[in-house]
Amino acid sequence: MTASIFHPPLIQIAFSVLDLRLTERWFREGLGYLPAGGNTEFMSSPLAEQVQGLPGAASTCWWLVGRNPWFQLEMFQFRQPRAKPMPVDFRPCDIGYTRIGVHVSDFDAALANLQALGTRPLAPPMGSTGNRRACVRNPDGVFVEIMETDPLADNSEGKRACPVATRSVTMSTPDLAASVAYLSAVTGQMPADIELHRNEHEALWGLSRANCERAVFACGDILLELVQYLDPVGNPWPTGYRICDQGILNIAFGARNQADHMQVYERASQFGASPNCTPLHMPDAGVVYLNDTLGFSVETLWMTPGKADRQWGFEPLPLVQRPDPDCDWPS
Repeated sequence: MTASIFHPPLIQIAFSVLDLRLTERWFREGLGYLPAGGNTEFMSSPLAEQVQGLPGAASTCWWLVGRNPWFQLEMFQFRQPRAKPMPVDFRPCDIGYTRIGVHVSDFDAALANLQALGTRPLAPPMGSTGNRRACVRNPDGVFVEIMETDPLADNSEGKRACPVATRSVTMSTPDLAASVAYLSAVTGQMPADIELHRNEHEALWGLSRANCERAVFACGDILLELVQYLDPVGNPWPTGYRICDQGILNIAFGARNQADHMQVYERASQFGASPNCTPLHMPDAGVVYLNDTLGFSVETLWMTPGKADRQWGFEPLPLVQRPDPDCDWPS
């Protein structure tokens, strides 16, 4: 009997940040995300080194959640290896994960809150009232698109009361066909017939004359957008780039049991992705980071519903229930 094909949702976007308090405050006070705890001990252990593929890896990690029922923003402040700052001339066409998109319940309030934090749109908002979009850069230079209209039907069971939902993440790839083939293998599905962006939207992040080819995957509650810039052509990964360097470091696909997780892992491996280590399995969760042939890191993880969600940052927690990023943990 042929096993059913598991289509994993995209449940996490991870960032390497230079100042954890600054970036967390920006997302929380500017857009309305909710704190969801954090971790230092595991993230500074030999297991983290193996999973992330970073010799001597030691970091403090904080999590944030929005309206999405099983999704988080994950932010690492690395003590070692030290993060290299994002290039000052970094553009959204340059190779890598470059942009996230969020839907906010009050567009004007979101822009006002961000302005109070010193952040203004890169260009005037686009669209008529009720259908406006704007783009800003967060404290780590990541492009963040703010959408007044939700690009997805917001009818997910279990959604929480929150003014913001993460809706998209964009990767700029040098080879759209190769990335589509790989992500089709990982997700077990083909791109969706969804027009998240048109070339005119490129003006929002400073590429008004850009010419692009795009594909969009519907991964649960998140859209994964692949873009190949034909003009301007993006710069390659910086020399010596590592995932601890400032910016979006990877995305994660999730499963609720080990068998589904291993199905995704095996599909990615068979398509040529290389893991940093063999999958790490604990009693109620597991994880592995994989690297595709173009250099993109993708995490696949699994966790049983309930306690693991709270332990690993998928449920809101009081601000005080987070580790101090400046504490002296052994590496």
